[in-house]
Amino acid sequence: MVLIALVVVGHLLEQLANSGPLAAALYRWIYLFHMPAFVLVSGAVSKASLTRRRAGAIVTGLLIPYALFQTLYPAWDAWLAGSGDWSQGYATPYWLLWYLVSLACWRLLLPLFARLRFALPVAVAIALAAGTLAWIGYPLTLSRTLVFFPLFLLGYRLGAMRLQRLGDAGGRRLAATGVLAAALAGAWYLRDLDPEWLYAATGYAALQVAPWTGAGIRLALLVASALCALALLALMPRRAAHAGLGRRSLTAYLMHGFVVRALVAAGAFTWLAHALAPPVQMLLCAAGGVALAALLSTRLASRLSAPLTQPVAWLRDRGWPRRPGGREWIEKFKRLY
Repeated sequence: MVLIALVVVGHLLEQLANSGPLAAALYRWIYLFHMPAFVLVSGAVSKASLTRRRAGAIVTGLLIPYALFQTLYPAWDAWLAGSGDWSQGYATPYWLLWYLVSLACWRLLLPLFARLRFALPVAVAIALAAGTLAWIGYPLTLSRTLVFFPLFLLGYRLGAMRLQRLGDAGGRRLAATGVLAAALAGAWYLRDLDPEWLYAATGYAALQVAPWTGAGIRLALLVASALCALALLALMPRRAAHAGLGRRSLTAYLMHGFVVRALVAAGAFTWLAHALAPPVQMLLCAAGGVALAALLSTRLASRLSAPLTQPVAWLRDRGWPRRPGGREWIEKFKRLY
């Protein structure tokens, strides 16, 4: 729940990231670790064996919703603006939909890398080398898939139980707080850093640095992202009082973009940037993002959006497609003849 709230807050702050140094620093700080933490957790709960059932879950739970939302989001933009850009098709994920494609790829890659003795160093080397190839970028979200895969693999190696025990010792929580505070100070110092470095979606040439320099920066960002993600997870409460909201984070992830795009089209962020002081803007974005994430993580929101976010499960719950058993076929045969 905390992670999906940070995602929504980050997407709201994105619209104000150029409104001042405070917004720029906060935006870069959140983007340093919010998706890396999601990647870590996703790896921790993934299995190394690819059974027929798990392969089917990748298709029904990730790729089919991706195809639906890859159609719906451009249509939503077209309706809001009066015209839309359909040139990307289905090969280049729309904005926030990259995670569905990358997660599907990571789960397919995991059985192979789980067998490698030095899997993590190999994955890091591939992530750094990916930036040297100009054709690896936004299409098929290939760059993000390769760059963030070491974090997914790290999560798998640590496992869910180790992540759960990260904050058991009081000293660890204090250290985690120090790591996130240091990262915030670093984000303030690097508030002019091109956010494309944090998106991990383009190569070094597009970021206007030499390959060796780019590889060094990317490695430093990977290490910082991993440390901050682990620090954040160490600070999470261990009670399950609000676990239900967290279980429905996919609904919030897929649906909140419609609200953000509608706010952009309505000029809400332009008004905020001119009418309110930067600290008030940040507070409104933080409060609004948490509230929106909580609302979209409720049972009601999950139930209403299920035809889109979980289309196959939604159809199965309603008995479709129907598969008549042997007795039913016999009865149908008797009625016909």
